[in-house]
Amino acid sequence: MSQRRTMVQARSKMTRERVLEAATQLVLERGHEALAMKDLVELSGVSNGSIFHHFGSRDGVLEEIFKRERRAYLAYVSQCTLEHQGDPCEALGEGARGALMFQARDPQRYYRLNAQFSNSEWLREKQKMWNDLAADIERPVIEWGMPHFAAKRLPLLAPALIQSLLLGPPELVCNQWRAGRIGGELADHADTVAAYVTAGMRHLRDMGNGAG
Repeated sequence: MSQRRTMVQARSKMTRERVLEAATQLVLERGHEALAMKDLVELSGVSNGSIFHHFGSRDGVLEEIFKRERRAYLAYVSQCTLEHQGDPCEALGEGARGALMFQARDPQRYYRLNAQFSNSEWLREKQKMWNDLAADIERPVIEWGMPHFAAKRLPLLAPALIQSLLLGPPELVCNQWRAGRIGGELADHADTVAAYVTAGMRHLRDMGNGAG
C-alpha cells in the first residue's frame, strides 16, 4: 500500500471519528430525533458534503452510533456471562449484573444512546440492521449455550426470549432509578438483579425438566 493511500485512509478515519464524536455529543444532549445536520456540521467542523460522502445521510450517522453503542453494551453483557464458571443459570444472572453495571457507569449515556433507540420508530424501521447486528453479537453466547440446552442445564427457550428475560430487569431497574423511585446508587442493586434472573432461569429450567 502506498504512503499516499495510507495517509488518505488515515484522514478518512479521523474525519469519520470527528463526525461520530460530535453526533454522539449532540445525541447525548438532545436525543437522536433532534440530531440536525446543521448542528453536526458546526460542531464537527466537517462539511455537509463530506458527512454525506462518509455516511450517506443523517440516518447513516445515527446507524453508526447505534451499532457502536449497542455492540459495546451487549459485548460486555456477553463477556460477563461467558466468564462465569458453574451453573449456566448463574452465568445468565451474571450477565444481568453486567448489564446493570454497564448502565451504572453512565446512566444518561445509556439512556440516550441505547434505551431511547430501543423504543423508537427509527429502530423499528431498521429492523433488519438490528437483527443482523444482534445475531452477530449474540453468536458466542448462543454457541456457549448449545451444550447447556442439550443437557437441560438451561431452559429450552428461544435465544431472543432468554435475552429479553436477562436484559429486561436491569433496564427496568435503571429506568425506575432514573425516575427517582429507587434509592441509593444504581450499582447497589446489582446483586438483587443477578439473583432475580438466576432464580427465574432456574425455575424455568426446572419446569421444563418436570420438577417443581
